[in-house]
Amino acid sequence: MNPDAPGLWARVLVRALVVTAAGVMALGFLGPGEAVLVAALTALTFVLLWLRARALGRGRTPPSPERSRGTEPPRSPDED
Repeated sequence: MNPDAPGLWARVLVRALVVTAAGVMALGFLGPGEAVLVAALTALTFVLLWLRARALGRGRTPPSPERSRGTEPPRSPDED
């Protein structure tokens, strides 16, 4: 994560607000112990998603258009 990336601090702020909101809602519905658990699990989710995106972005090449998954090469009318 580059600290000079555009929009980085806005994304961090929004994620912090989401974690705080989840904790406050859990506090209102469940109680203080559960609120801490919900906030921690929400923050952990953001960290795990960031790590996954970072791992997938490193060392992968985009798929070739000729070999995309789920599509077959065009068949000639003689093959039927």
